[in-house]
Amino acid sequence: MKGVFWKEGEPFNNSMSLIVSLMVRYPEIATLSLDPQEKTLHFTFLIGHELAEAEFRLFLQDYTMSLEVLAELNQRNYSIASISYYTQDNFSFLEVVRDISSLSQEEISLIVHLVREKLGELVCDPEDVVGEEEQVFQEELIEHMLEDLKDSRQEKKLIGIREEGRVMIFNR
Repeated sequence: MKGVFWKEGEPFNNSMSLIVSLMVRYPEIATLSLDPQEKTLHFTFLIGHELAEAEFRLFLQDYTMSLEVLAELNQRNYSIASISYYTQDNFSFLEVVRDISSLSQEEISLIVHLVREKLGELVCDPEDVVGEEEQVFQEELIEHMLEDLKDSRQEKKLIGIREEGRVMIFNR
């Protein structure tokens, strides 16, 4: 990771930190956006092949079953959980939308794992070698920032993208 940049004079807030932390911890995430009006996070994954409808349906079944089991274990209800994809130029873009109020670090980890294991061939930045201790620390930090985001009011729509080893945050 080469650095984090933001508009000069604009404060770097917790939602920006959360987006950066998630994208640093999970290089599989191509873009991540926060929609404050819908109170959702939109995760986009770039898959290095055209996803067939049958392959997507199998993934969707695994995703739905895994989410239901996690919800039951954590005794949570999910108000917004959708998943879609589209293909373009021999690539597929998978978008997972989740409501912030019930999202957890554990679920994010599960989503990334499922995408990596079931769909494979993800286009992502080369993963920095990070020790297990550092990963645990980052995950605890992400969980804390998620909880903080649930209680705070965000007004700007933010999007985090990767470019040449950097995470850039834009407000729209």
